[in-house]
Amino acid sequence: MALIADATHAREAIQEAREKGVALINLNPECARGIEACLRAAKSFGERVGAPDIPLFLSICGTYHARPQIKLYTGLGDPWLGFEAWLSQVAFYTQPDGPFGKIRVMTHLDHGQPGDDAEILERRLKGLSSVMFDASTLPFDENIRATAAYVERHRDTVVVEGAVDEIFESGTGEQKNQITTVAQAKRFVEATGCDLIVPNLGTEHRASARELRYHGDQAQAIRGAVGKLLVLHGTSSLSPADFTRLKDDGIIKVNIWTAIEKAGAQSCVRKALDELGNTFTEGDLLSFVDTGVLGPACLGPRYRDEKCGGRLYPKLDHFAEAVRRDAWVAGAQPLVEACLRDLGYEAFGR
Repeated sequence: MALIADATHAREAIQEAREKGVALINLNPECARGIEACLRAAKSFGERVGAPDIPLFLSICGTYHARPQIKLYTGLGDPWLGFEAWLSQVAFYTQPDGPFGKIRVMTHLDHGQPGDDAEILERRLKGLSSVMFDASTLPFDENIRATAAYVERHRDTVVVEGAVDEIFESGTGEQKNQITTVAQAKRFVEATGCDLIVPNLGTEHRASARELRYHGDQAQAIRGAVGKLLVLHGTSSLSPADFTRLKDDGIIKVNIWTAIEKAGAQSCVRKALDELGNTFTEGDLLSFVDTGVLGPACLGPRYRDEKCGGRLYPKLDHFAEAVRRDAWVAGAQPLVEACLRDLGYEAFGR
């Protein structure tokens, strides 16, 4: 089984991760090259540890204001077209007889907004394993009621992740950033019946740069009250030591993407810089040197001979999309594999 698009099998994969002490990875690629990089990493890692069928989440944000990925997935700005394009590409890459056919891939709608994303949350669940029903803009009591009603309607179709948070002060519209308490988490789980919860633990999920600090002790306390149900959003601020302890703190699912996007983008830009003499004419490079954008080395005989075959001019094999794609994947894949290691994925091979 490659693509897991039903709640029953998704819950089984989540429970297996709990029993093995693994925190499942949730990746949010915004393009086909991102999907491919994630799956290449999973295949490589899984085969290396003797577990070719490791489970993971591939997800996409809905119309979430911080990153409306379904609008960004195509250049057309149509969120529903973007969602269907993403879903179809995930399905394409995870065909049972394809190169990634053994990996257990769960599809997830991240930060689904009860109003703006109702088209997906209520009517386009086919093909999804799970959703985050993000009612955190509502007062906490209303969040609980709305989330409980959603779980009641759709628990048989998808795994439901709820947000144990309130991002605006009730009645004032003022922004809030309060670490989730044990009492809040326990009440939320008991009242809603959610499979998973997203508490505020001090990361980029809610905090500003000056406030960032992962509260692992609070994660442990919440785990003690509700079990290993916690999902962590925002990991860029974590130290390597904090990251490797997530699986032991009660975190069952970890959202990771910004660092991977950066690694891919930087690799792509480095490749583009290395191929300047194979992308531009000599006249173009001369103008860049004249304006101070580039140094004179890009016109020197060593660069010309060693990197450009003796001639500075555009060469298709050096600037076509395949070049950028492969550079992006080469930059991102090792980081995904490192994350799988640090989240305890070797346990699937034991």
